[in-house]
Amino acid sequence: MKIDEKDQKILSLLKKNSKMSNIDISKKLGITEGAVRSRIKKLLDNKTIRRFTIDTSSSSVLFAVLMAKAKTETKKMMEDIHNLAVHFDAYEISGEYDGCIILEAENMEEIDRKIDLIRKLKSVSETRTFISFGRW
Repeated sequence: MKIDEKDQKILSLLKKNSKMSNIDISKKLGITEGAVRSRIKKLLDNKTIRRFTIDTSSSSVLFAVLMAKAKTETKKMMEDIHNLAVHFDAYEISGEYDGCIILEAENMEEIDRKIDLIRKLKSVSETRTFISFGRW
């Protein structure tokens, strides 16, 4: 799907403030609220926008990076991981590992539970985990 200049501007505004209203976006871009709504729906449908989220400054949140190797097909493994819905973010990568999965939790028990769920997948052959001690 081709993204035009107005779509880029909408994305830029939403990256700065994901709660910005369609009316506020329409005023900034000089287009109707309906046009903004339609464009955002298109960006969601084609997965250009995957989610609206918040970034907190809470120090009680833990992060872990889990590197995973696929038994056979990387895309199948990544789909299986995505379907678990335990990840904060996930990437198909090249190199020694096939996937990089970012986990977020309020405590180590929850991180451990999420790691165990991923390791139990039949499409995963090997994992390596790194725990974050702080966010910069």
